Amino acid sequence: MQNTQHHIVCIEDEEDIQEIIAFNLERAGYQVSLAGDGSHGLALVQACRPDLVLLDVMLPGLNGMQVCQQLKANKETADIPIIMLSARSEEGDIVKGLTGGADDYITKPFSQAELMARIKVALRRKPQSNTLCINDVCLDPDLFICKIDNQSIKLTTTEFKLLHAMMQQPGRAFSREQLIQSALGEQTDVVDRNVDVHIRAIRKALGEDHNIVETVRGVGYRCCNGEG
Repeated sequence: MQNTQHHIVCIEDEEDIQEIIAFNLERAGYQVSLAGDGSHGLALVQACRPDLVLLDVMLPGLNGMQVCQQLKANKETADIPIIMLSARSEEGDIVKGLTGGADDYITKPFSQAELMARIKVALRRKPQSNTLCINDVCLDPDLFICKIDNQSIKLTTTEFKLLHAMMQQPGRAFSREQLIQSALGEQTDVVDRNVDVHIRAIRKALGEDHNIVETVRGVGYRCCNGEG
């Protein structure tokens, strides 16, 4: 089951490790975004503001320590827990990682059970965020902001609420009537035939490369679940 409240970014350049971690996280119900280098990972975290970051120390481009320091120096990302992953197990390396801003440090090789346990502990320490992210599209209902790749896009109040309702349950197919009820409630002037107009506007605002709204023939609409 997709867990839209816990979004984890994994920044790891070794594809086999990345795939194993992603598989286990998704099976546990987390939403997962992946990056294979420090620069891409930094941009991804800044755009989506996930609940937690898994960060390899040895990365091409920006290394893990540099990514960690930049995230902790930015007030918008400073509170995101970071678990460092590293083959370096010397006490000095661990101390350097923790004093450099990491919330936890796991040495490779590690068991998936240990990783999952540490993730749960880190998430319990972090205040819950209402931000929803699917791929590079993020909605913050508290600030009423929609961002793609850390760039704000304009949505009307109705468009924001419709997209938010779908992103809360990725993969669920909504009829037009269900979407209106879920997003806007009973006290609204929006009728079924107007939903299509709002969906077209949402898709236009998101752009072709970031469109996460799918048409379900004979039913209505849904948000993709972020997989693939």
